[in-house]
Amino acid sequence: MKILSKIRYRLCFNRAHRLNRQGEGLVQIEMEMQGRRRYLSTHVYVRPDQWQRGMVVNHPLSDQLNYALQRQRMAVEEVELEFIRRGIQVSLWQMQDAVRRQLSPSARLYDFGRAMTQDSDRREHTKQGYMTLLNSVERFRKGTLVTDVDYPFLQAYEQWMHGQKLAHNTIVSRLRLLRAVMSEAMRQEIVSKNPFDNFRIGMMQPRRGYVTADNLERLEQLQLVGREAMVRDAFLFCCYTGLLFSDFISLRSHHIADGWIKKEMVKTRFTVEIPYRRLFQGKAQGIIDRYHTIEGLSMNIPSNALTNVTIRKLMKLIHQEGNITFHSSRHTFATLLSQQGVSLDAIQQMLGHRSAQTTQIYRERDRSTLTAALDGGERRPIAVGE
Repeated sequence: MKILSKIRYRLCFNRAHRLNRQGEGLVQIEMEMQGRRRYLSTHVYVRPDQWQRGMVVNHPLSDQLNYALQRQRMAVEEVELEFIRRGIQVSLWQMQDAVRRQLSPSARLYDFGRAMTQDSDRREHTKQGYMTLLNSVERFRKGTLVTDVDYPFLQAYEQWMHGQKLAHNTIVSRLRLLRAVMSEAMRQEIVSKNPFDNFRIGMMQPRRGYVTADNLERLEQLQLVGREAMVRDAFLFCCYTGLLFSDFISLRSHHIADGWIKKEMVKTRFTVEIPYRRLFQGKAQGIIDRYHTIEGLSMNIPSNALTNVTIRKLMKLIHQEGNITFHSSRHTFATLLSQQGVSLDAIQQMLGHRSAQTTQIYRERDRSTLTAALDGGERRPIAVGE
């Protein structure tokens, strides 16, 4: 049986011999093993005359501070003990890193997930998704540890989300994010097995709603003003171009040139190229002209949630059935083009469903192929209702 070395812990004061402006020094936790030392901050500062024999004295909050300092020291040691229970010899620098980044078996899932997300190069909207997940788990079971997440936990959490009346796709999305967190915990050797190995996550349910060609024309003819008019026009623009909401609100004039929209998608970083003037009789250009620049519309649209409230109201006015949201514009784009005989490959390219590397390599050739597919043997724009 392997014998593991044990770290010794003690509280030390003002090791750097430097006081702050209030004349206070920092209290640290010293970790010592085999003559080597590492230090962790307690974020507690006291004056030199308030520290004697490893304790805070002559301070209005002496008892509270001493209690807090001992709790911190014990919490650090508990991290080491968790590694020891698993037979892992942890070094001083590993201990320091584990405590600072919440990478220990005794870490709260919230702290671990937040550190994992903040230390990554993930996009901001992805980080927000992780934080939404972590807040959700905290509401489900406050103080959940990384090691608490097992198969029964996942079952109970999924059932709880159903009880919260969350949409199916929302539940699937959160479970997928939680699976990524646990995969990272496994890579960090915090857990020895990923509980998702035996837990089945459901499939995303496709949003099949789209606006029919006739109703799209009725939507165009509505006499609207203010926010309703702008939301209608933004929705129509994306019906004509296939852009996601996140790509539309970040669309700028420099993305548009020579009848093409060329833009890196916010969520996937794929570059899409859309010959918008050749689609739907060039109606997207008419919307740009109405606002003089695309920024006149794209920078003045409310949040996705508020936009969807308005869209649902507009759908009632034109008697469009189904649960139509802003994302339905993308399905409308694909469905109507498919009905007009545009190839699936061309539609996929415009929607950005191909790899970024392939699109980049074959950019010019793809443009030629796409133009030919849109021509269909004749040089004419595709229009709704042809």
